[in-house]
Amino acid sequence: MKNYKILFLIVLMGFTVTAQKYTNTENTNVTKEWNGNTFSSSKSFAENIAEASDLSQMKKALENETILKALETEEMITVFAITNNGFTKLQAKKDSIFDRSKANLLTAIIKYHVIPGRVDSHSMKNAIKYSNGTAYYATLQGEKLGIKEENGQLVLIDVEGNTSVISATDFYHKKGFFHIVEGIVFPTN
Repeated sequence: MKNYKILFLIVLMGFTVTAQKYTNTENTNVTKEWNGNTFSSSKSFAENIAEASDLSQMKKALENETILKALETEEMITVFAITNNGFTKLQAKKDSIFDRSKANLLTAIIKYHVIPGRVDSHSMKNAIKYSNGTAYYATLQGEKLGIKEENGQLVLIDVEGNTSVISATDFYHKKGFFHIVEGIVFPTN
């Protein structure tokens, strides 16, 4: 019986040493540039867009504690980052959605542009292909967000048929991916 215990201990140690050989302890940092900004997988989404002048309105939206907390509590997320041009399309309403009294509206819009999980452009295209033209994803807002391909570009679509072109894809952040969109789609609420 004692020999079996010793043999078991030797085998166990052998597996442990072998397994450690294949353990990757290095954190690989992935970077990608867009409009003169370098985004990094070692930074949070908010940290990545902090210096991007084309995303200053999105940065301003993240100053809302409810939105920031919603993004931080999720383990993995994919964010569709709205450019300033996207917010400009709401020019008449833009100032009002940043008003503290309208915080729920801004929160709903931003959470509608976030889906749980890590979804890159390749995954979206495959989902579109296997979903007969439009793939649907659940959002942090609790509603479905459609993604389709038009003229070779990925496009977000809401239930009212509003669209937003995804102009740049596959930027990493600590908790997943983010993609740049040129417009805003709206939740039903």
